[in-house]
Amino acid sequence: MIQKANGDAIEVFLEGPISEKTEIFDIKIQNFKDIKLNMAKVTFINSIGVKNWISWTLRMATGAKLTLEECPYVIVNQVNIVHGFVPKNSVITSFFAPFLCDACGHEQILKLENGVHYKYAQNQLPHEVNLPEVICAKCGAVMEPDFMVDKTFGFLKEKT
Repeated sequence: MIQKANGDAIEVFLEGPISEKTEIFDIKIQNFKDIKLNMAKVTFINSIGVKNWISWTLRMATGAKLTLEECPYVIVNQVNIVHGFVPKNSVITSFFAPFLCDACGHEQILKLENGVHYKYAQNQLPHEVNLPEVICAKCGAVMEPDFMVDKTFGFLKEKT
């Protein structure tokens, strides 16, 4: 884990599993108003990691913003499945999603980005999902998302 603090902002680059031994839970999160987590190198999260994660985020300062970047698909699943996994004032700026070629079975991971491939619901406007056409690098066929689109993008709905 690498962390860079600057006043009331912190940027953390996580690596490996999120579990009972993850160092991020030692950061005094209540001292920061802007928390940015790059999760590109997170490999998985276990149940104790989920529990510790929620406890850790509950210590965020009132009004603090949590930004998650380059989330592995497993983290997006937790955001959608576990109530309270991320606080209200959170944004996923990008995540990696699996695509599958029905023609040849090739799998490919694509980085999806906020403002390009999806937009959060806001001001009573619905969220938007604009998945790109993904061409199979192996056979040239059009690939399909290897996930349930509506469920995966559930985190975009306006938070009440």
